[in-house]
Amino acid sequence: MPSRTYIAFGVALSLLAPTLAGAAAAAPKKPPAEDPEIKMGREAHEELLKSGIKLIRDPKVASRVETIGKKIADIANDNPINATFGSSRHVRYDYKFFVVDEKAVNAYSLPGGYIYVTKGLYDYVQSDHELAGVLGHEIIHAAHHHVARLQKEANRLNMQMMLVALAAMLSRSADALNVAGGLQYLAIQKINGHGQNAERDADHAGVILARKAGYNPVGALTVMERFARDEKARPDIEQGIFRTHPPSRERASAMIAQIGGMGLPVNRRDVTNAIRASTRTAEAADARVHEVVIDGKVMFRSASPERAKEAAEQINRLLDENLQINEVKKSGTEVTARRRTIISVRPDDTALAQGVSAEAMADQAYQVLRTALWKQFLEEN
Repeated sequence: MPSRTYIAFGVALSLLAPTLAGAAAAAPKKPPAEDPEIKMGREAHEELLKSGIKLIRDPKVASRVETIGKKIADIANDNPINATFGSSRHVRYDYKFFVVDEKAVNAYSLPGGYIYVTKGLYDYVQSDHELAGVLGHEIIHAAHHHVARLQKEANRLNMQMMLVALAAMLSRSADALNVAGGLQYLAIQKINGHGQNAERDADHAGVILARKAGYNPVGALTVMERFARDEKARPDIEQGIFRTHPPSRERASAMIAQIGGMGLPVNRRDVTNAIRASTRTAEAADARVHEVVIDGKVMFRSASPERAKEAAEQINRLLDENLQINEVKKSGTEVTARRRTIISVRPDDTALAQGVSAEAMADQAYQVLRTALWKQFLEEN
């Protein structure tokens, strides 16, 4: 799986190096007609188009991204969030959203409010809440002027490196040359450290933006947790000072703490395609039956709507706690998990089952739940 720039903007920095350097040298005496960062982003976007980047024109896809993005962007414009990295200088941007015809799972932003997601990422997210988490993150990169800050740090370090290299050349000292080489590594470490701080700021403020826009911030968490799962599946290469982003696992842990601090529950099934138990009503003989359904299959039928609802809620709580197949047990007419009773078949339940025994009903509930858990395990691994 390719590295993800949700979360990153190395592309933006490489595109903007010339324009940022020029803007820094110009230093106009009176306010320009166009905000410098908007100009940088616009010119970089034009360069992307000239380079042959293909955009998705499907109205359904483009409209979904733009609708969610604009809703979050309006919050960013009307309710600025203080930056922990970059700058809290508030600029109202006319955010623009694009879907790139690329399979890689990526998202990135340019200064001035140009936001991009790839079709790969569009297909990767499992809900509007997850897409909102990604877009909120990218909007913060622009709103908090992260690229400009990183370029400023790079220019400062480049000046230091140039002075040391000049001193080394003049002295022709092996020690001075070693110092110059060491400074290069120090510069890499510092810039990547700043990049990681930008990611943390975008994660934190992006969660706040998504919530204020009416989306469940758990969506940002579940995307990050899947990134962490995918990273775990790849060979573990220690990047050291070359790491440009904090590990996804570390970022997911920070999000859990942040969402908990907001007083919100972390219900992953509300924002993903993960299996979930639900209830529905059906007619059987002359009676109304209340069914517990999971993964499209009937797990249990009860004469009581309250018991059916309680069973579904109990199952979903366990699923949110990462219930495993081997934790589901059956004993007689009961199905349990982690010492909690999920299903307990009663005589009034069997009365609706037309000759099916209580043990057979419990066995059906047991088998349906285990099959759903196995299917989910296969999809995740």
